[in-house]
Amino acid sequence: MTDTASRQVSTDSKMRIRMYRQGLGDCFLLTFYANGGPHHILIDCGVLSGTPNGSQKIIEVAKSIAAETSGKLNALVATHEHWDHLSGFYDAAEVFDAFDIGEIWVAWTEDPSNPTAQDLKGQNRLKLQAIHLALAQLAKTDEPHFQACGQGVEALLGFFGGPAEGASLAAFSDKTSEAMSKVTKRHPAPTFCKPGDVIHRDWLSGVNVYVLGPPEDLAMLHQMKGQVGKEMYGLTGADSAFAVALEGALAADPASTGRVDAALPFDRSLQWLDGAKILKDLHFAPLYQAYTAADAAWRRIDQDWLLSMARLALQLDSATNNTSLVLAFEFSDSKEVLLFAADAQIGNWQSWSAIKAFDAAALLRRTIFYKVGHHGSHNATLKEGGLETMTSPELVAAIPVDQNFANNSKHWAMPSPPLLARLQEVTRGRILRADAAWPRDADQPPPGLSLEDWQDFTGMVHLDPDDLFIDFYVK
Repeated sequence: MTDTASRQVSTDSKMRIRMYRQGLGDCFLLTFYANGGPHHILIDCGVLSGTPNGSQKIIEVAKSIAAETSGKLNALVATHEHWDHLSGFYDAAEVFDAFDIGEIWVAWTEDPSNPTAQDLKGQNRLKLQAIHLALAQLAKTDEPHFQACGQGVEALLGFFGGPAEGASLAAFSDKTSEAMSKVTKRHPAPTFCKPGDVIHRDWLSGVNVYVLGPPEDLAMLHQMKGQVGKEMYGLTGADSAFAVALEGALAADPASTGRVDAALPFDRSLQWLDGAKILKDLHFAPLYQAYTAADAAWRRIDQDWLLSMARLALQLDSATNNTSLVLAFEFSDSKEVLLFAADAQIGNWQSWSAIKAFDAAALLRRTIFYKVGHHGSHNATLKEGGLETMTSPELVAAIPVDQNFANNSKHWAMPSPPLLARLQEVTRGRILRADAAWPRDADQPPPGLSLEDWQDFTGMVHLDPDDLFIDFYVK
C-alpha cells in the first residue's frame, strides 16, 4: 500500500473535505464532484491571533484555495465573528478580492435589517469596549495577579483580532468585524440563514443542506454551559461589574446611556468622584485621604472589580461562539450526513430539537463526518442529544487544533481530554487532527478497528507532502 502522502484516491469519491493545517483556526474546503463538478464550498478561513507567523500562514492557505479552485467558489460560508474563523478574509484580502464567488452564506445574526441581530451586536460591542477599558486600567498596575488576569483576557481577545501590532496590554484592535464585513459587503449579497432552512441548489444536486443554528430563541442563544457529565464532557452574571468601565464607552455610543445607568448600583449623583475632584469636596476629601493612605492599601478594593473582566471575556467569547452558523450536508441517495458545527455552544446544540422543518436527531444518527466544535473544547460538543446520538459505525471526526499552542501558549485544554477520549471510542480512533500528519501507512490500526476498516479509512485520506492540509474523501 502506498503512503497516504502520495496515494491516488479512488475516482468514485463523491466529494473531498480539505482541512487546512494553519494552526488553531478553521478552514475547510468542500469539493463536490457530481453534476459537472468540481463545485467548491469554503467554510471559514482563519487562524488565532498570536499564532507564530499566523498572517503568513493564512495567506499561504488563501493562495492554495485560489489555486485549487481556479479562483471560483460556488459558495462561501462565514460561520461567526471570531478571528480564528475569519482572519484570512482580512489578512489575505487581496487574494480573496480576486475570487469569483457564486453565493455567500452567513447566519441571521449578521443581518443588518434584523433588530435582534443588531441589538446583540451592540451589546457585544459594549462588552468588548468595557474589557478594553479594564485592560487599560490593568496596564497601569505592576501587581502580578492583575497582570496575570490581563494576560489571560488578552489571550481570549485573540478571538476578536488580538492586540494592535506592537501595542501594549491595553491596546486592542477589533479586526474581526472588519473581516466579516469583507465577506458580507461584497457581491453577491449574502443569504442570511435561519434554523429550519433547507438549501437546495442545481449545482449541488443530490445534496441537501440543513441549517441547524444559531437559534432565534434568545434564551437558547444565551445558554453557553450545560450539566457536566450529562450535557458537557468536562469543565473549564458579571456584566454589572463592568458598569463603571462602560461609562467610558458612552462617548462612542450615547444611545447606550440607559443600559449603563440600569447596571449601576447607585444613582450617578452618589458615585465616587475622581481624585482631582474629590479633593476639592469639603465632605469627602478627608475620607478620600484616609482611604488612599499608604498604610491603608490592604483594605482598598478599587481595582478588584477588574478581575471580573476575565469572566465577562469568557461570556463574550462564548456568546459569539453560540451565534455559529451550523450546517448539515446530507447526500440524498445514501442519507449520510456531514456536520459542520463551527464553534456552537450548548444552547445552540440544544435548540436543534425544536426545529419543525426536519428531524435534527435523525441527521445526527446518520452523521459520518463531524467537524469537532471549537477545537475540541469541553462545552462545544453536546453530550446527550449530541455526540452520543452520532451512532453511525462510519463516523470520522476532524479537529482543527494545535494542541501544543493551545496548551502551552494559551493554557487552554484543547482538545478536552474527556471529549477526546469519547471521540476515540465513537469513531474507533478515526480522528483527523490539524496538528498531526496521520494516518500514515506505517501506523497500526487503532484499538477496536478491524484491518479492513483501517484500510478503507486510510484509503480515504491524503496527506499533503508540504503539511498544508489533510484531504478526506467520501465515497
